[in-house]
Amino acid sequence: MDMALGILQCIKKIKNNLQNKQKEKIMAKRFIDTKMWDKPWYRKLDVTSKLIWVYILTKCDHAGILDGDWEAASFFIGSNIHSYEDLPEAIRKKLVRLENEQFFIPSFIEYQYGVLRTNSKPHLSVIKRLEEKGLLNYLDGVIGTLKEKEKEKEKDIEKRKDKFINNVNIAIKEKKYKNEETNRFVEFWTEKNNSGTKMRFELEKTFEIPRRLATWVRNNREWKINKKGNNERRKMQLTTS
Repeated sequence: MDMALGILQCIKKIKNNLQNKQKEKIMAKRFIDTKMWDKPWYRKLDVTSKLIWVYILTKCDHAGILDGDWEAASFFIGSNIHSYEDLPEAIRKKLVRLENEQFFIPSFIEYQYGVLRTNSKPHLSVIKRLEEKGLLNYLDGVIGTLKEKEKEKEKDIEKRKDKFINNVNIAIKEKKYKNEETNRFVEFWTEKNNSGTKMRFELEKTFEIPRRLATWVRNNREWKINKKGNNERRKMQLTTS
């Protein structure tokens, strides 16, 4: 019993260590916008204020939440900052004040992660952190962006399907194929992949509709002829027997 308990505690310890390492990995590196130097609000800041903004971006946690430790900030930056009010107005506008002298940077999430996805483990950690801090309104907006993008993808694939069908109809009209020969051609080649992002014809390296359609119709006709021949041979066998 004691051995089993010891094993469980050991497993729990290993799991916690792995989770901590994962968090450290998330926090170890940050994307930074190299174009911020071109933005008027940042360009107008003095040297110390520019450094304050870089400090905030690199010292906040993986969810863009900063502990307002102004004593530490003063030490690292080399300039006295006694409180949030000492920050330049342009920077204060970029922060959302929370309880317990903590601050949230809304632009941080969008730039670091783009859209937060609930099927991503690193993103789930961010979502949980935002929920803990009562930032559900912002969270709903971020996840809502994902839904909107999915809808856009659906619209986009439908547009591509309509274009494909239109091109098939042009080829049918030119070659005077019968609808019964070509209906399944469209059904077959517009079938979506598992992720619903591409159709079967889009997965081919090359796809020239007139050639593919001609091959489809020829194979379809040959199949019908073979089927008819097999039926006739079967009838003959029955009559001779």
